[in-house]
Amino acid sequence: LPQPKWPPGFLALAIDPLFAPALLTVGSLEYQHGFVKEAMKLFLTLTELPENEEDLAEVIDKAGNFLLDHKDFKNALKVYLSAERAYPTQALYYIGSGYCFYKLGSIAESIRKERRAVELEPSNYRHLNDLGFSLLEAGLLEEAETVLKQSISLAPPEYEFARNNLELLYERQKTT
Repeated sequence: LPQPKWPPGFLALAIDPLFAPALLTVGSLEYQHGFVKEAMKLFLTLTELPENEEDLAEVIDKAGNFLLDHKDFKNALKVYLSAERAYPTQALYYIGSGYCFYKLGSIAESIRKERRAVELEPSNYRHLNDLGFSLLEAGLLEEAETVLKQSISLAPPEYEFARNNLELLYERQKTT
């Protein structure tokens, strides 16, 4: 008879219940099978691991992005906010929570989070673009223009998001 086979990640989690990639894998599988509460417990456990855990920031961000891909903005926000509390110097988590707040209709809170990310990483053109877009959406066009131009000046030539957002800003200025 064939031997029963554990789904990917379950064996690794059984061996080491704090192995970040296994927490992410099993949490994702639990979520996909409708066990949202169990998945969230695993995802939030990621934010309790030591900050020096290998690739932890990327794994937590993958958990958040997994939830975002499923349009579960409230649970993604829980993951990012928990990560912010645990690791307050990681800009990535503020960008994640800022995006969640934006999707949940709280543009002011989105801007606040994105400002914090830019404070932590002032030369990160992606964070500047995200802040610029939120400022644009809030109608703060002058500040948005300044921030988007800064993003463009720091970005590699192939990064088009900030240029596209600046064009959108100029179009909006024409109609107001």
